Amino acid sequence: MKHVILNRIAVLALALTAVSCGYGNPVPGGLTGLAVNADGQVTMVAAWCGRAPDGVVVYRRAAGELVVQADIRAPSLTGGIASMNLEEKPSEWSLQEGSLSFDHGQVYKVHAYSSETHVKFLGAEFTTDSTKKMSPGQILIQNHTGGAKDVLLTEEEFKAQAKHLC
Repeated sequence: MKHVILNRIAVLALALTAVSCGYGNPVPGGLTGLAVNADGQVTMVAAWCGRAPDGVVVYRRAAGELVVQADIRAPSLTGGIASMNLEEKPSEWSLQEGSLSFDHGQVYKVHAYSSETHVKFLGAEFTTDSTKKMSPGQILIQNHTGGAKDVLLTEEEFKAQAKHLC
């Protein structure tokens, strides 16, 4: 009987570990931010160390929950930083699920991720209005120290911030 209980505890501990390492919780490995391109379109920016992300997921807030708005597969990425226009998806990226139509006033959250390692990079929240105060060359992230607030970084600052997460 004692042996059966210990085996069940071990199985539960293993299951808890597997669940806590899944896509649900961002972990070190990289950072996701938002920028606007020269045409004012919302663009996802990801910086990483180690394995490059192979996807991007956009969530929308609905009744206090995060619901998948879009799941996009990335082409093979190299160089430690990449971007993708979220309003006019480049042809080499493929929409796996959902839509890249953004509603005014809706809160969204974007994360780059690796399906192979189950790592989801820290993400950035945005609305269609939050990107209007950005200029090309700036990358929006949230600083969660003392409450979440928007922070605008240069590309070099963004890459340095991502490096701290590795």
